[in-house]
Amino acid sequence: MEQIIAQMLPGLLSSLVTACAGALAGYLAGRRKEAKAEDKNVKIAVKALLRGQVMDLGLHYISKGYIPPYGLETLRNYYDPYVALGDGDPSIKHIVETCECLPVHSGEMEVNT
Repeated sequence: MEQIIAQMLPGLLSSLVTACAGALAGYLAGRRKEAKAEDKNVKIAVKALLRGQVMDLGLHYISKGYIPPYGLETLRNYYDPYVALGDGDPSIKHIVETCECLPVHSGEMEVNT
C-alpha cells in the first residue's frame, strides 16, 4: 500500500500544483480586468470633473467680460489635464480660447452702460 502511495504521490502533487497555478492565474487575470475597468471609470470621472470646472469657470469669466490673472492660470490647470485625458468636446476648447481673449483685470471692474 505504501508503495502504491509513493508511486502516486509525485503525480498527485504535480496535478495539485498545476491546478493551484491555474486557479491563481485565473484569479490574477480577473483582478487585472477589474483593475483596468476601475482605472477606466476613474479616468472618465476625473475628465468629467475637469470638464465641469472648465465650463463653470470659463462661462463665469465670459459673463463678466474679463478674467483675473489667476483665473486664466486656474482655467489652464483644469483644461490641460482634460486635454491630456483625451478631449472629445470642441466646445470646451472654445470656452478656453474665448477666455484667453478676454481682457485681464485684477479686482472688480466697473462697466459703463
